[in-house]
Amino acid sequence: KKKTQSIIKMTSAKTSEPLQPNWPMNVMVFKPTDAVKDIKKRIKPTEDPMQEFEVNGETRTTHNTKHHFDTKHYALLFEPGEYKDCQFEVGYYVQMAGLGKDAEGTNAVRFTGQKSGPYVEALNKHMEGSTNQWKGCGLCLDSFWRSAENFSSENTQWAVSQAAPIRRANVSGVLNCGDGAAYASGGFVGNSRAGMHLDIGANQQWFTRATDMKRVTGGAWSTVFAGCTGDVPKNNSVAGENVRVNEDTPDVRIEKPYIAIDADGNYELHVPKATRENTVGPHLDSSNNDVRSFSNVKVGKPNLPMVDDKYVNYDPKTYNILTDVDEKITNELQQALDEGKDLVLCPGVFFLTKSLVVKHVNQVILGIGLATLVAPQDGSPCVRVAAKTAGVRVAGLMLEASIQQQTYGKGLDGKSCLLSFGEVDVTDDAGDANNPGLISDIFTRVGGANLDRSVNTDIMVRVHSGHVVGDNLWLWRADHVKLAEGEEPNAPPLLYHQVRIWEEKDGVKTRIDECITKNALEVTGDDVKMYGLFCEHTTEHQCVWKGERGSTTFFQCELPYDVDIDYAHDQFTGYHVHESVEKHTARGVGVYTNFQCYDVDVQAGIQVPSKAGIILHNPFTKFLDSKGSIQNVVNQGGALVGGTCDDKNRSPQRPWTGEKRAVIE
Repeated sequence: KKKTQSIIKMTSAKTSEPLQPNWPMNVMVFKPTDAVKDIKKRIKPTEDPMQEFEVNGETRTTHNTKHHFDTKHYALLFEPGEYKDCQFEVGYYVQMAGLGKDAEGTNAVRFTGQKSGPYVEALNKHMEGSTNQWKGCGLCLDSFWRSAENFSSENTQWAVSQAAPIRRANVSGVLNCGDGAAYASGGFVGNSRAGMHLDIGANQQWFTRATDMKRVTGGAWSTVFAGCTGDVPKNNSVAGENVRVNEDTPDVRIEKPYIAIDADGNYELHVPKATRENTVGPHLDSSNNDVRSFSNVKVGKPNLPMVDDKYVNYDPKTYNILTDVDEKITNELQQALDEGKDLVLCPGVFFLTKSLVVKHVNQVILGIGLATLVAPQDGSPCVRVAAKTAGVRVAGLMLEASIQQQTYGKGLDGKSCLLSFGEVDVTDDAGDANNPGLISDIFTRVGGANLDRSVNTDIMVRVHSGHVVGDNLWLWRADHVKLAEGEEPNAPPLLYHQVRIWEEKDGVKTRIDECITKNALEVTGDDVKMYGLFCEHTTEHQCVWKGERGSTTFFQCELPYDVDIDYAHDQFTGYHVHESVEKHTARGVGVYTNFQCYDVDVQAGIQVPSKAGIILHNPFTKFLDSKGSIQNVVNQGGALVGGTCDDKNRSPQRPWTGEKRAVIE
């Protein structure tokens, strides 16, 4: 890459986009007439690599995690029709998506046969070292950054953790979200059907939304359901250490946009409409969709690194050097947005030179193949939705922090972020109750594939507009990152570099500030709702809520591993509702601790004001491992409730089961 200072001028004339895009080589389109062996052969390089092991003298193979921090991304698109006995693994940075208008019936992608369709199993089985429960068990703890959606199957195994959603899946038999006793930290299933059995397996926590099911088993500490039908577990029911939460009828529903293909081979963007009436059970057809022609959809393509016509990983030596090509791509995407077009972003990494600004009502930015936007190097966000712009959908993206060369792109309050929905200086942006915005399948990370560990941002996601819905967000400050060539892990048997704020050598403690971000989510808008919110490892409060009438259904949080005792002195928490807030509801809020470096005794995992309008439903804390503690579950207006979780009290600590107002009587 060559550094550039050039300014590229763009024309303002609006052009029609092709109805049949010329997809890049990492978007694979399959037809029902394709031979199964040919489909599998094409998909094979995208799967997690296989490694051999021996059991009683017999050689077997299993998938491993060697692609964990790859920068190669893929989308596997299947045209509608039947695919018999066509089973394939969905690897890191891979999305499988059906192109049918519906997920059931003749317009659907139908995988038939007992073993057919996408799957994920536990990784690293029989690997020496690592943190497997036992040698042959494998792990699902690191099965991130992959997805499958819009298909029918007879049975599906989807043994994953965060940032690995399964959506619009019509499974007539068993939907298995685990793999035996393999540790798992999932996960999300939405707008789906499990015809015979939904098995949550050994997952620490799991969130299920708008899904019909016949039977539910599994889950370790917290399983939360919203808008589900069928044999839904009873609200507040207890199974061992697992407590179930069930929000019967959510107030609002907006499903994620998706792409489809018509009988003539022309592509369409399907944008499900928001509804406040039909908010339960799966919507597997297209009857509620706004169907948009691809003539007004810009297909954005990243600059893929190629060597001898072969798709390769980005060179880590030039990963942080912006080029004139990066500037050209950024400007082309912004021009399309300015023209009122929707964006479909192809798999790969987009190195942005400025924010993508959404200014038109109802615009869509949809990533496929976990398209990744690396933030501009001036502190500005990857995506900024202009204030008072209703109905915008931002979905299917990874947003990645960058190194910071300048600071002029930060917000007016001096804070940088990766996604800004609304603007910090517009305080009267109430949004539209009948046309809310949507943030769906958004996965942010500060640290990961970038070998420069100075990457940072102040806040990952900021929501200033009112009436915005969040649907499956994993906002992750990396606890582990890619090793440089020849670098050894700093905390074996863990396989990667463990991120650290401090470094101690010869008794001297030095601040090194790796992958710093203060907050995962900040909400100042009113009437904002989050369904499936995962926030992890930030250096101050994980989630900060200042807007009125907000709600969260399912919250999972790990506090940072690498802070020192000042974190406790500053009384930082996992879930923080500002003292000015009068009304707020939070269901299934779990905050975990795994302080690896110092004995940190946090006062409380959750902090809320003591007011009648503040409702907490089944809050809890959990000691995972290592050092320190969470002394209380909830700080409600200064009153501390709930027991201590530490090395001697490893069971989830719950001040109450069920719903309770935070007012102190």
